Amino acid sequence: MKLYAFSDFHLSGDPPTKPMDIFGENWKNHREKIVNAWKETIHEDDAVIMAGDLSWAMSMESAISDLTMLGTLPGRKIIVRGNHDFWWSTVTKMTAMTHGAFEFIHNSAIQVGNVALAGTRGWISETAKTYKEDTDKSIILREEGRMERSLALAKQMKADRIIAILHYPPFDEMRRPSHMMEIIAAGGADLCLYGHIHGAPNFKNLPDSLLGVPLCLTSSDYLDFKPYFICDLEAPHA
Repeated sequence: MKLYAFSDFHLSGDPPTKPMDIFGENWKNHREKIVNAWKETIHEDDAVIMAGDLSWAMSMESAISDLTMLGTLPGRKIIVRGNHDFWWSTVTKMTAMTHGAFEFIHNSAIQVGNVALAGTRGWISETAKTYKEDTDKSIILREEGRMERSLALAKQMKADRIIAILHYPPFDEMRRPSHMMEIIAAGGADLCLYGHIHGAPNFKNLPDSLLGVPLCLTSSDYLDFKPYFICDLEAPHA
């Protein structure tokens, strides 16, 4: 059993209604690249963490074609919400409509083998240049509360390690840690995965770690559209 991370697919059906190669030649045929790399790498007893932005769809009903395709791929699939996942609904509805093909972290934590997973979407940093207190502060506080609850639940699990998952990076443009990063470090996470960042110019000077916690960007274009191996999984403790 192995644990992988792979996110920010930005799918839009087949054929795509929103081709992504306008964002760079490397995005050409990205759906096929993702599917082929997944099938070559992931086995049924593996697990894959997806840190959001799976589909451009605006509703659950219109996202079904993308989600159904992903659901047929091998492995256990665990998702946190991205900022473009407008199709996101209640966990009950999403689970029912995808026939249990995915597990959703939302005010919850999930154990995979000997690893506990905590996560939430996150938001921009409170020190970001675009931060506006009247619109962003309440969202940041809500997302921080969700991460705190998720980490508390993860700590209760009989796991050897805790991995925190965000969609938004836990730092600002200057690579300064956000308060969310402080929560993750204080919550006992020994790895933080995040997505959201795209494009070679934005991949420069990404921090390897902050506040003693290693960081890893899992956006599909950053990973050359191939799943990122995290660790081998062991059976949970009895």
